[in-house]
Amino acid sequence: MKTASRTPGICRIDQPAKHNHGFFVRLARRGRIHSAFFADKKHGGRELAFAAAQKHYQALRVKHGASKTPSRRFWAELLRRKGRSGIIGVQKLVDRRGRKPVTVWKATWSPEPYVVRRKQFSVRRHGAKQAKVLAIRARRAGLRRMK
Repeated sequence: MKTASRTPGICRIDQPAKHNHGFFVRLARRGRIHSAFFADKKHGGRELAFAAAQKHYQALRVKHGASKTPSRRFWAELLRRKGRSGIIGVQKLVDRRGRKPVTVWKATWSPEPYVVRRKQFSVRRHGAKQAKVLAIRARRAGLRRMK
């Protein structure tokens, strides 16, 4: 899992070939990126450039506000493209690897980061409509248990 940076929004740039040394500040809000570069030489050394970068980053945060990052559930329910089911995370699959094609409705969700859960419902066993309904219910139940 990714660990949080001690200095979010600030990264060190060292390019000896271009004589470019300093700190790069970046903040994204409402689809716009606000950035600035703080050169070591211009600010009187590495420590002073870093302090200026931190001060600028804090000023940007005050001006543009805190990040409004949506929850994992928001991203899981976001419609990305039109599917056959009309429900995100629910799809109809036809497996043609065997002698007879097998049709299933599959529900997919992520209960926690880096974990994916899937559940399939056979059209032959449940019927087309019932298999779809069961897959939709499984997806919604999985989303309710999301962390």
